[in-house]
Amino acid sequence: MTFLDCVFACLVAPLELLFEVIFFFSYKFSNHVGLSIVALSLVVNLLLLPLYFQADKIEKEQKEKKKRMKKWTDHIKKTFKGNERVMMLQTYNRINDYKVTDVFKESISLFLQIPFFIAAYRFLSGMKLLQGISMGPIRDLGSPDGLIKLGTLSLNFLPIFMTLINIAAGFVYSEKGQIKDKIKLILVALVFLVLLYDSPSGLVFYWTLNNLFSLGKNIVSKLRQHSNEEAKEEKTSESSKKPGMDMGMIFLSGAVLAIATGLWIPSDVVSQNPLEMINWFISDPYDPALYMVSSFLNAVGLFLIWIPLFLYIMRNKMASIASYIMASAAFVCVMNYFVFNKNFGLLSEKLIYENPMRYKISDTVLNLLADIAVIAVCVFVVNRFSKYVKVFLVVTIVAISTIFFLNVRLIESLLADFSYEYANTAEDVMVPLSTEGQNVVVIMMDRMMAQYLPYVFNERPDVAKQFDGFTYYPNTASFGLYTNHASPAVFGGYDYTPEELNARSDELLVDKHNESLRVLPTIFADNGWEVTVGDPTYANYQWIADTGIYDNDERIHAYNMSGVFNSSSELFVEVGEDFENRLNRNLFCYGFMKSMPYFCQSALYASGSYTQIDNYFGRDTQIGNVIDSLTEHTQIGIYETYYSNYLALAALSDVVEIRQDDQNCFFMFSSGVTHDACLLQEPEYMPAELVNNTEFDEAHKDRFIVDGVELHIDKNCPALTYANYQTNVAACIELGKFFDYLRENDLYDNTRIIIVADHGNLQQEFDDMMIKDWNFSAQAVNPILMVKDFNSTDFSTSYEFMTNADTPYLALLGLVENPVNPFTQNPIRSDKSGEMHIYVSNEKSTVTNNGTRFEDPDEVWISVKDNIFEDDNWDFYEYKG
Repeated sequence: MTFLDCVFACLVAPLELLFEVIFFFSYKFSNHVGLSIVALSLVVNLLLLPLYFQADKIEKEQKEKKKRMKKWTDHIKKTFKGNERVMMLQTYNRINDYKVTDVFKESISLFLQIPFFIAAYRFLSGMKLLQGISMGPIRDLGSPDGLIKLGTLSLNFLPIFMTLINIAAGFVYSEKGQIKDKIKLILVALVFLVLLYDSPSGLVFYWTLNNLFSLGKNIVSKLRQHSNEEAKEEKTSESSKKPGMDMGMIFLSGAVLAIATGLWIPSDVVSQNPLEMINWFISDPYDPALYMVSSFLNAVGLFLIWIPLFLYIMRNKMASIASYIMASAAFVCVMNYFVFNKNFGLLSEKLIYENPMRYKISDTVLNLLADIAVIAVCVFVVNRFSKYVKVFLVVTIVAISTIFFLNVRLIESLLADFSYEYANTAEDVMVPLSTEGQNVVVIMMDRMMAQYLPYVFNERPDVAKQFDGFTYYPNTASFGLYTNHASPAVFGGYDYTPEELNARSDELLVDKHNESLRVLPTIFADNGWEVTVGDPTYANYQWIADTGIYDNDERIHAYNMSGVFNSSSELFVEVGEDFENRLNRNLFCYGFMKSMPYFCQSALYASGSYTQIDNYFGRDTQIGNVIDSLTEHTQIGIYETYYSNYLALAALSDVVEIRQDDQNCFFMFSSGVTHDACLLQEPEYMPAELVNNTEFDEAHKDRFIVDGVELHIDKNCPALTYANYQTNVAACIELGKFFDYLRENDLYDNTRIIIVADHGNLQQEFDDMMIKDWNFSAQAVNPILMVKDFNSTDFSTSYEFMTNADTPYLALLGLVENPVNPFTQNPIRSDKSGEMHIYVSNEKSTVTNNGTRFEDPDEVWISVKDNIFEDDNWDFYEYKG
């Protein structure tokens, strides 16, 4: 980040965000671009009106002082020379309280306009929403107007009109000014003409409105000046006594706000999973903690530059309340995040929640009352004990700064051994499968729902045919709600359930997790099989699988797959820059939003767009995944993480190396396609930059009732349910294509395929899966399990009780005699004669849940046996581990 970038982030970016927020809500209310530009100009000018009045006053006072001093200044310059003249001028200036820097006060209005001009220019000239929008005679607000036609010559009317208004406003302002002042105003107006002549007409229209407002302000100011001339003289001595302003209180409060919104809250987000926040879509990924530089500079600009500057210039009118406002804002900010912080499911790397942001009325009222109480206490204490308030502000700064530094330390520790690159390229990935030998393929589809399958096959019979030979086990349980609890048992079997992992309390969870990922590859390799692994889940507890866990065994070939195929899609060419801009902008927006009262948060969150106009209103589709929670049928943008996983799954057919020999081959692959939910364009179920399934969903409502059992779309979060369902359909479509490829190349009949998931979801979409008297659905621990054995035909369903820990047993069945776990020396088994003990906890992050045991003060252990669909088979389990 260059010095100019830092200056921009401090001075211009906060203003650009202000413009965007005003325009966003204006357009959302009016649905008219022209009216929104008018509203933007009006609101900004009204906000700045007191500031400009004060700036004009300072300028006039300075000019009057120079005018009074001019006679003696000219006399000194004429009479004295050399050092004597310098000393005389310095003495005279000191007597009149005039400093060399006071010359800048004469142009304070111009200096104020520069950052506002840059912010407006960047905001409106880059807004895609303006493109193609007409207003009156202007055909396209996103292009120069070209309204004046002189034969073949086309001139832009708005910049010329804007310049005339600008000159008129300047002449009114400097009615009795010197000729050089008028020349300066004309030159400034001409500079603006040159700068804006070829700009989008929407931007010039905005600036023309500003100049009209300025002209009106100057006329009113002149009228007020003439009518109040005598009153002004009478009050001169009184007004010269400017009320004091506690700038110490203001800057300490501003520091709390800047550190909280720019560092503390953003660092909480990044530290949750720094690997996920890495921008893999640029050529040179870097430490995601550096995004906090932008968020902090934005916060510094708002809370330590612009707001204090505004308060200082307005000190005559704001002195009595400024301290109350800033101190109250600081303490309310800290309390709202520290006490009332509420999450809405998983937060993606683009700071978009998995579920819509909706607060209960009771929660909103409680939060508002708490904020009012804090404000009341602040006003009282600031009024009586301002010294102690400053001390408490300093303590708060130290406290939240300490949390920030601890978060940064955590981030750096998690990234300490990270190389910021994949272990391989797409060209390196090679999965050997044999036509003459036997193949075993285990595909772990993260969070793929077992109960969705009948609905998928009912809607897509063509896909159902591709799963010929599979046996579907709907009566399947997992051992946890989330990947870090439940996936070890998938790969390693019953030695790696949460209960068994906790029993080995002298070993780190990450080591036991890595061990589970090595069980099947090691057994197959020991028996002479060619072994390949793709994207081993949470390997080394890294978001991007650390394939180095297999480095000690050269017989195992492990690859990164999700992400390495991104270059095959043109979409990812521009995504990196968009991702960068989004995080640099939205980390501060997230921090600011989280510091606000509940009733403001949803509006500022704006479905994950954080009032970014082109993203929310569908003009910027390169990055997004903003699901419209009001319609649940539309989505703006493609979820890049999903698309990376999708491309990896779709590439399976491309990476297979067909061996024409009798070598046995084993392939274990993990996919997040069914985990990173987003809407897909129906009926193709393909990622699309603009998704609109309104008509299709309305016409196919009946697809969610199969054999009298309804998949409740609208029971919990419709948008998320649609997204989950659609990503499951897409997964089945891509798996079906892979199976067809195997058939076409004589690889299907001699291949055993296991499709399994680590867990289900918490949506509660099926009535028959709700446990009586519990607010819990068996769907949460009901993963997909399908097995196609060698030479099997026809699709079948078995209601035999299974768990996903049966996967190793099923993979090895009949291939390895009496298989034994090479690390625990326990037999690979499938014994479900007793109860299965399930760990229920929301401590899902490997960042915080990485000790030697799964431990959570709010954890619950439950048990199930025989049939997950029978309430009587469920019970609470008293864990004594």
